[in-house]
Amino acid sequence: MLLLGATLLGLAHVGPPRPAAAPITMHYRIETKTEQTVDLSGFGQPNQVVNLGIVSWISVTLNDTTGGRVLHVVADSLKYDGGVPQLTQASVDSARGGTIHAFIDGKGHLQNIVTRPEENAFLADVQGVIHSFFPKVRAGVQAGDSWIDTVEVKNNQNGSKITSKFTISYTAGERSAISGVQALKLNSKSSATMSGTAQNPMGGTMEVEGTIAGSSESFIGADGRYLGGSASSTANQVFKVSMAPSPIPVKTLRTVSVNMIP
Repeated sequence: MLLLGATLLGLAHVGPPRPAAAPITMHYRIETKTEQTVDLSGFGQPNQVVNLGIVSWISVTLNDTTGGRVLHVVADSLKYDGGVPQLTQASVDSARGGTIHAFIDGKGHLQNIVTRPEENAFLADVQGVIHSFFPKVRAGVQAGDSWIDTVEVKNNQNGSKITSKFTISYTAGERSAISGVQALKLNSKSSATMSGTAQNPMGGTMEVEGTIAGSSESFIGADGRYLGGSASSTANQVFKVSMAPSPIPVKTLRTVSVNMIP
């Protein structure tokens, strides 16, 4: 049972950093690890545990435009470690050179996201992480300051139609140097509710509802650039399938590590 597309957004934190004055391209290495436990006791079967590891090397370009900025992401290279039959080498190959294009509005929220090729799980994994590149930073923030942001994220990858509503609590830490660049450290804790439908090759359309709790550490440069960070989350979901005698509980543990490549 492949449920990756339903859980990729467990780490989303969105908000507007201070925009760059000119177009700029950054390069990052993203490593995600996902462990999913599917409770199949309703079928009289033992739990199914799925482990996924994905490393992506991406290029991110931001261009100022009227009312916000244009975001363009290119997946330069990917590496996959996992035993899910649906995630084939062909899927990995098609994701290389793939793109994610979006508009970042004045509040820092991603809109009009277009992914090519569509319905690729590896690009969906990258898309789930990209949201964290734009944490909300208050002007004149000082160490110890805290604030709250809310955001709604829609996941329409791989046939899913899932909406997650996040509340994120931020706390500013001390400033430090990351690869010689002065950076503001941000800690956050987030909670979310999700609902919608997802597609499964064996079970067809599934109704989905659940909750997510997560935390993160991010480093933001003085010019608004995301300099890297890490995050973890736990998602508890329930999937309702017409062929199942009872709802199927699914627990997902996910970690993300992002490093900017000079």
